[in-house]
Amino acid sequence: MATDPNFLREISCFRDLSDEQLESLAQITNAICYLPGHTLFEENKPGKRLFFLVKGDVEVFYQIGEAGQVHVDTISGEEIVGCSALIEPYVYTATERSLNEVEVLEIDAEALRNLMREDLSLGFAIQQRMIALLMDRITNFRLES
Repeated sequence: MATDPNFLREISCFRDLSDEQLESLAQITNAICYLPGHTLFEENKPGKRLFFLVKGDVEVFYQIGEAGQVHVDTISGEEIVGCSALIEPYVYTATERSLNEVEVLEIDAEALRNLMREDLSLGFAIQQRMIALLMDRITNFRLES
């Protein structure tokens, strides 16, 4: 089920998109709530969806040798998760689970890649905002360490 384009406009990553771009994006996006403990995606599995965290907290785990699955971060607030679904080879690089009830915008990654190729201004805008979000996350992680 498509998401209301007006709801998408409230998300910082999409705020500067045109009405037509928001409508295209809304057709491939679903707003979904998940209960605590729900696995959004698993490390080394095909990246089929990109997620924008609207509310709640998501735990990030990496498989590290004999230590097994290790908790490495908690992501909160308006953030992006599963961005490896947009980068070849389109495989998730972590496992992420909801720590509490979360609300996400779930976007079909293949359809988004196609939209970004067809509308370069849309692709550039989303790419720039996603890079900014990820850079903020890296900076915050460094400051907390």
